[in-house]
Amino acid sequence: LVNRTLKAPHLLLKFSPTHKTPKLSTLTMKKQKPDNLKGFNPFNQLPQEIIFTILDLLNSNPLDIKSFSLACKSFYAAESKHRTSLKPLRQEHLPSILSRYPNIAHLHLTRCSRVSDTCLSFVSHACASSLRSIDLSRTHLFSASGLLGLALNCNNLVEIDLSNATELKDSAMAAVSQAKNLEKLWLARCKSVTDLGVGCVAVGCRKLKSICLKWCLGVGDLGVGLLAVKCNHICYLDLSYLPITSKCLSPILKLQHLEDLVLEGCFGIDDDSLAVLKHGCNSLKSLDVSTCQNISHNGLSSLVSGAVGLQQLTLAHGSPVTSSLADSLKKFSMLQSVKLDGCLISYDGLKTIGNWCASLRELSLSKCSGVTDEGISSIVTRHKDLRKLDITCCRKITDVSISRITNSCNSLTSLRMESCTLVSREAFVLIGQRCHLLEELDLTDNEIDDKGLKYISICSQLSNLKLGICLNITDEGLIHIGRGCSKLLELDLYRSVEITDSGIIAIAQGCPGLEMINIAYCKDITDHSLLSLSKCSRLKTLESRGCSMITSLGLTAVAVGCKELTKLDVKKCPNIDDAGMLPLAHFSQNLRQINLSHSSVTGIGLLSLAGISCLQNITILHLKSLTPTGLAAVLLACGGLTKVKLQAEFKWLLPHRLIEHLEARGCTFQWRDKVLQVELDPKCWKLRLEDLMP
Repeated sequence: LVNRTLKAPHLLLKFSPTHKTPKLSTLTMKKQKPDNLKGFNPFNQLPQEIIFTILDLLNSNPLDIKSFSLACKSFYAAESKHRTSLKPLRQEHLPSILSRYPNIAHLHLTRCSRVSDTCLSFVSHACASSLRSIDLSRTHLFSASGLLGLALNCNNLVEIDLSNATELKDSAMAAVSQAKNLEKLWLARCKSVTDLGVGCVAVGCRKLKSICLKWCLGVGDLGVGLLAVKCNHICYLDLSYLPITSKCLSPILKLQHLEDLVLEGCFGIDDDSLAVLKHGCNSLKSLDVSTCQNISHNGLSSLVSGAVGLQQLTLAHGSPVTSSLADSLKKFSMLQSVKLDGCLISYDGLKTIGNWCASLRELSLSKCSGVTDEGISSIVTRHKDLRKLDITCCRKITDVSISRITNSCNSLTSLRMESCTLVSREAFVLIGQRCHLLEELDLTDNEIDDKGLKYISICSQLSNLKLGICLNITDEGLIHIGRGCSKLLELDLYRSVEITDSGIIAIAQGCPGLEMINIAYCKDITDHSLLSLSKCSRLKTLESRGCSMITSLGLTAVAVGCKELTKLDVKKCPNIDDAGMLPLAHFSQNLRQINLSHSSVTGIGLLSLAGISCLQNITILHLKSLTPTGLAAVLLACGGLTKVKLQAEFKWLLPHRLIEHLEARGCTFQWRDKVLQVELDPKCWKLRLEDLMP
């Protein structure tokens, strides 16, 4: 692209690994550069469109983008203009960040535990013309005043997420109602909002298309009814666990664009409520009435005439699935997905589902009692186009079901069958022989062995494989997976105790794109496994809890090689000490969550983690050498912490003013009432905040 733009094919662009700025050399030029090229930067000649195209290809890795922006001044400026999405760690950094990035359209403040009205005011002015969405779902401290500034100044704002803002009241909704172009609003668990607040939104935000009111317990029929009457463009509506009745359903189902309706846990909805569906809701494509115990086949029969275009139906944890209930749904010719998780199902019910005229693409029977081989056979024989099947904890099925599933449904991309304990080892061979398109396979707590893994390795598209508590598999089976499943992204080997270094090395070599691996309680794993995993540069999650033979040497290799690591669990790894914390602090700058319980890390090692600006969640239980003084220093130094899990004894050993200071900064403490396995010097029992503050 550079050569084509400059129309100089004899130039070769080359980066020097020891310099931040590009190094220009030529194939035909001699060592001495001509005078006309001195001080010449070819990047200044590149059109902005080409640089933006390059940045689009780098979006998957933030470290690549950072390196790109530091290459030269022109790249730095281009990256500033190109970025449209931002996830800052702390609100105090926002002024400098937004001054650099003028085109931010999507602002995610979920990593900032507290965002003040002053901060939102700055955002509303800095991003007045560009901001389209803002996510405040995990933040606190802001009020109606800050939201009003956003609504009035950001005219292009179309999406606001205020989920979990339990302190917001109707005044905040009145402020949101000033966002006249708002299309998406998420208010899950805003328990202080009432019908009055929702009414303000309904009147002010006429362009609303999607709204979530899940667990807004103060909202009832009046508020929901106003939304349905005033906001005619709604296509997604989540009313889960609201105290609503049939009064508001009539205006809801008159919405001409409504496609997705969630009524999970609405105990006031019964058969009579669904009768209004007979009047028609032809646009409805997805309906969730899970945990609605008062809905039977009589109510669902109303769907047949009213929602003829229904494609997805969720009835999880509801009434028993009998032949009558299944028969009431058989006329849905466009139905593709049915979820019946946790329901009691009879054989007649499954047989009736098998006779439906629709050809299902997804069926979920997770934890359904009553599922048998005969029932599964009657379904898969008819629904051969199934792509996703969940039979988790269907403990009555045997090899017969697996044979029928694999023989009829060759196009499966997802099969979840955790804890199907009556399925023998031989049945897993059939999965690999017949279902070559599988991308997700959950075999947790099953009898699969190495022969089964050998055949499953034929599934070359596999990206997610769960083999937790599979006691019959060894390194031999994992070697086959490493050779055949090169696209594997996630691997769960939790408590698969026969796995050793050889199997992990085979996975690391054969699956270079691995992003998550769980080797917890695989007791024979050593540093050799971690050294091999350090070659998986995209690794984001490493769970090695209970691997007592790994040391800080292996952890250092992972820190150096896996710079995208975001979650680390080394609980009950006694050989992990301070020597492993220093490399983490230097190389793992994306680390957000770490569990160091029962390790040999001291306060000195913890203090080094303060250099990781992304670190938000830390669990430090039963660290023998951790003193109140050392803990206090760590908590003060790690300024980005939002959640800390500690033993309850420390609550009384730390100064109360220190805890208040940290909580005001946005940190939440989870105190665990366990015996403190550490002998404290009586001199350390009393600690003053003044001893720690400069």
